[in-house]
Amino acid sequence: MLAHQPERGDHLQWRAHYFADIKRISYLWCVPYAREVSRIELHGDAFLWWAEAAGRYARGWRPQLGSLLAFRSIPRMPLGHLAVVVKIISSREILVSQANWVPDTVTRNVPVIDVSPENNWTEVRQSVGGGRFGMIYPTYGFIYDDPLPRTIIAEGNADSEVAEAPPAPSLRLVGPHRNLQ
Repeated sequence: MLAHQPERGDHLQWRAHYFADIKRISYLWCVPYAREVSRIELHGDAFLWWAEAAGRYARGWRPQLGSLLAFRSIPRMPLGHLAVVVKIISSREILVSQANWVPDTVTRNVPVIDVSPENNWTEVRQSVGGGRFGMIYPTYGFIYDDPLPRTIIAEGNADSEVAEAPPAPSLRLVGPHRNLQ
């Protein structure tokens, strides 16, 4: 149990460092790491998260602190990948923390640059160290840690009437006798 709970501003860094220090017997994957650090409650392989977030979490093409950068599936990375945005440097550079980019390792504060022609973060390169960046990876964009508000169909007071659909006609379970003699 922790004696001190971090403030909201400290929360993301604290969660990233805390989860990174957990020793696991099993393989360390990007999906549970991203879920734990971001608090985005989605499941399935990383490349499925973009579709799973539709209608549940906001998505977009601009980085926000705590959002997830969702990588597409490619032959070299068939399950996709998720990285948590921990700092925004500029409109075209962020720092991410992630699990399993380097096998069975959590890497923190990794520079990622947007190399997409329209500055929409659909193509990125990650730092490989020494001021160099690796190959281009396709991404879907960012999944934000804000759940979408539920749609309210109608609100009213106790005197309000709500329209109802007419009752469905009953179906005949036996067809007519169609003996053609």
